[in-house]
This record gives sequence, structure tokens and C-alpha cells, in this order.
Amino acid sequence: MNINIPGIDTGKGIINSGSLELYKDLLNDVYRLIDEKCALVESYLNGNDIQNYTVQVHSLKSTCRMIGAMDLGEEFFTLEKLGKENNTEQIRLLTPDVLNSFRSLKPYLEPYAVKADGARKVFDKDAVSELLRTLIAAIDDFNLDTAEKTVNLLTGYDYNPELGKDIEALGRLVSNIDYEEAKDLARLILERL
Repeated sequence: MNINIPGIDTGKGIINSGSLELYKDLLNDVYRLIDEKCALVESYLNGNDIQNYTVQVHSLKSTCRMIGAMDLGEEFFTLEKLGKENNTEQIRLLTPDVLNSFRSLKPYLEPYAVKADGARKVFDKDAVSELLRTLIAAIDDFNLDTAEKTVNLLTGYDYNPELGKDIEALGRLVSNIDYEEAKDLARLILERL
């Protein structure tokens, strides 16, 4: 299957990911985080929180490079350097165009977005506990493929509203590559089961 996305060197992205399947998973993750991450960058910029702004654009630089969007990765790298220099004038000038370029990827990534199916399994405490332990171990071993697959299995159960929100948050953390926070939340959920 040939993936053709303007501005993205998909060959490089597939090499970075390790396989075509993992690359498609990564495109799904990026599709899901675009709106949230752009809003976060904008809120930090509007609040003049340049330190957290810089952390976010650094993360987006890595994300873009990972999927093969090298030019966009460079643009985020420029924003990161400006953030480290505390050059708010240039940041305010350049950020909107960079975020618009990032958002413009969304329609191209949509075909790789995994559609959630409606049917869910009945909650099974033992199975969910085992999956959470598997997720923590996968993160510790930097086994990102297993971490992704485990989160997908976790989201397949029917939870009470509170636990459902925690599992959703866990999925977002793994998708956003916030692994330490994901591990902490997985441990917390395990304690509460």
C-alpha cells in the first residue's frame, strides 16, 4: 500500500516507526492529537507561558519528524529555539502559520484514523487488571507497539462513567506519547479496581 501525504516523506516515517502497520498506528495517533495539541500551544502562548509553550512545540517537532513531516518538524524546531530565547515577538508572528500547517494534515490523516466500533465487552476486573500490568511493563520496556495494542484492548470494555474517563485519559496519554504520566495513571487505576 502506497501512502501519499503532501509534505510527508512516508518512507522515512515507515522507517522511523519500524513497519507500515506501526506507521499507520502513528498516523492515527497524530490525527487524534492535532486539535488538542494546537489548542494547548495557543493557550500557553495566550497566557504568556513560554516555558510550557516551548515544551509543547518541542514535542510536536519530534512528532512531525517521527511521521516524516521533516519541513514541519523544522518549523516547530524554529519555534522551540525562539521559545528558549524567550523571543515572544517572533513566536507570536510565526506560530499561527506553523499550527495551520500542522492542522492542514488532518484531512490527509483521517483515512488512517481508527473508527471505534460500538460493541464493547462486559467489564472483567481480572482481564482489565492484567492489561494494565501489561501496559506498565510495555512502557517500562519502551515496547510502544505493545503499549498501543494494550490501550486498544482496554478501550474495548464497558466501564462505569468514572473509570471510563480514566481509561480514555490513559489512551490519550499513550497516543500523545506522555508515557510517564500514562504509567502513573495505569497504576492509579489498578489500585482503584
